[in-house]
Amino acid sequence: MNCKHCQAPLEDGNSICPSCGWDNSLPEETETIAFSPEETAQAPATPEESSGSPEQDLPSPGEASDSQPKPVNRKKLALVIGGAVLVLALIAVAIWFLARPAESLPTEPAESTASTTDTTPEETAEPTGVLVREDYTFEGDDITPELSKAVATMGDATLSNGLLQIFYWRSYYDFLNNYSSYIAYIGLDTTKPLNEQTCGMSSTTMTWEQFFLDNALQTWAQYQAVRLDAEAAGYTISEGTQTQLNSSAQQLETSAQQYGFDSVQAMLEADFGAGVTAETYQSYMELYMTSMDYYYSQMDALTPSAEEVEAYYDENQETFTQNGIDKNETPATINVRHILIQPEGEKAGTDDNGNAVYSEEQLAAAKEKAQALYDQWLAGEATEASFADLVEDNSADTGSVSNGGLYEGVAPNQMVTEFNDWCFDPTRKAGDTGLVETQFGCHIMYFVSASEKTYWYTSAESQMMQERSTQLLQTSLENHPYEVDYDAIVLGKVQTSTTNSQ
Repeated sequence: MNCKHCQAPLEDGNSICPSCGWDNSLPEETETIAFSPEETAQAPATPEESSGSPEQDLPSPGEASDSQPKPVNRKKLALVIGGAVLVLALIAVAIWFLARPAESLPTEPAESTASTTDTTPEETAEPTGVLVREDYTFEGDDITPELSKAVATMGDATLSNGLLQIFYWRSYYDFLNNYSSYIAYIGLDTTKPLNEQTCGMSSTTMTWEQFFLDNALQTWAQYQAVRLDAEAAGYTISEGTQTQLNSSAQQLETSAQQYGFDSVQAMLEADFGAGVTAETYQSYMELYMTSMDYYYSQMDALTPSAEEVEAYYDENQETFTQNGIDKNETPATINVRHILIQPEGEKAGTDDNGNAVYSEEQLAAAKEKAQALYDQWLAGEATEASFADLVEDNSADTGSVSNGGLYEGVAPNQMVTEFNDWCFDPTRKAGDTGLVETQFGCHIMYFVSASEKTYWYTSAESQMMQERSTQLLQTSLENHPYEVDYDAIVLGKVQTSTTNSQ
């Protein structure tokens, strides 16, 4: 496993990066505060199943099972077309997932195979939705004739089996990209068929195939509803989005060549199953990019004023305070440079969280070395530029060496405690320097800048935007009901144990 922030390798069971100090046990999305029902907007009428909201009681990655296979380092190639596009896609996924109430995860790894359990009267009720069928995997010789069949309709818009394959596997890949550290605890084994495993993310008894299918259908419905709103409003997508859309075919060609595929078709089939074509993928991109472009234009118009944000915080101050967000001058993010001097020699052991432990002598030697380098810098020009010049030859943090030791956009509590406390000291100002000792060694620090917005403000603003987003999407879905023909659905196969990204 690699650090989510600097990509430096993590030792097995170690959640704190020894290079940059990033706490990898934290969820990747922006924290969402759990307001009581009367304090927040209702969730959409047909939200996606949650794929691991930050509100959940997630186990530490340090506790994750080592028995899970390590996926190969080939991100879904068909998705690597325009970096900004993928960023928006993950934001969209987070928005849908965060709209659902959280369900706590088990504290021990879940059983990964489906099994028959004692049923309650509620469980024996007539199944609905994806539960009307136990299995959707296509077992025939040629799935191609099935891909043109319509499986869902929304007004005049239809979802074909071919397009569904992309939504389905996207749901799976996005889930693994965000929560691969926790899959052992929710019963997901990437080496086994999804239709043979009980999902540990749902309050009902469903398989992982049903879980991701439900996500896929509802994601399509959300994209399609927003697209219909855009068409009704006579909306024209932005020039930048149109340029990305126009170049997507060429980017697919480039990706196929870069990763050694004979054709775009071969690459798409590797990612989404047999029969999925470039034309189908282009249809997906047109739907996705049009809906997201319009969605963000609407969200821009819903951005609250400073007065609204402050009033919102004041109205919900008790909830924010309970979540550790006080109304003070702590900045939302900071930018900092550092040089990590790591202890030399073999580590003395590991702590309860699997993090490296060094002897007092090793840590003292690292501090002495850091002090000497710090004194050398102070005796020279002592500028930010001269500090950055020292990084390449001296820092053990491989994730920031190429950038002069710089980390940008660091939010409170994302770094190891001592590093965090130094950065977010209320007296901290641009140009401050010093030494910070952590269990990983000694950091020579250079404080670059802090954001103008405070942590409490951005937290309240983010919560407001989430609620407004939920309401916007709920209204869109209510205005555009849809129907699903579950009997017509077929799902192709891909090699799930070899197509995940690290």
